[in-house]
Amino acid sequence: MTNFSYIPVYALRFMIAYFIVTNAAAMILFPGGTLFNPDLNSYSFSGNFFSDLGITFTRDGTQNFLSSFLFNSSLLIMGLCAVSHVFVPNLFRENKKTYVISVIASILLVISGISFIGVGLTPADIYFEEHVWFVILAFNAQTVGIFFMTIAFLLSKISNRYTIVAFIYFINVALYTIFETSEPPPDFNPFELENVGEFIDYNRFTISVVWQKIITVISMISILIFTFGYKKLLND
Repeated sequence: MTNFSYIPVYALRFMIAYFIVTNAAAMILFPGGTLFNPDLNSYSFSGNFFSDLGITFTRDGTQNFLSSFLFNSSLLIMGLCAVSHVFVPNLFRENKKTYVISVIASILLVISGISFIGVGLTPADIYFEEHVWFVILAFNAQTVGIFFMTIAFLLSKISNRYTIVAFIYFINVALYTIFETSEPPPDFNPFELENVGEFIDYNRFTISVVWQKIITVISMISILIFTFGYKKLLND
């Protein structure tokens, strides 16, 4: 097997480490404030989306340079590392069907990764409509991509534990995507409103924010486990 086939293993592991470290630092450096509580002086687990770390100014007008730089750089790294999925189909050449399925999965996961770069390039407080569009594209492409990757693992010769992990990952990200797209996104920028509570349901908002954190943890753990599966395919 060509040495290039090791790229996704190490690229994805680097992506996970970089994402965790930079976003932890971004949360610490975040000046604070949520849509419903602009006066909060820290990052809120239940009140701030991850992408709030990337806004240019907080709700009270405080500049957010350091936090936004770290967060947006993590999405850039995520997108660049996602491109390494182009090498993944080489690991599934044992039969034509598995190979074709892995190609489809890889293309969709690359699209998802590039879309996350778009999320970072469109801060929600300035380009809200474009930001939401990239978020929706990223999660939809990821959902379908993981579905095909689940099938590729199922048809491959490695342990079914990777198929189980992929299936759990798929179910969770699919449910989250369905939840997020079950209502049309607002046709206004909530960061520009004073009375957000009159236009956005607080309970639904909180569920979305917390669920996003859970999905991120599931995604990071699943992708890390995938890298061991990829390495197993390489070694075999």
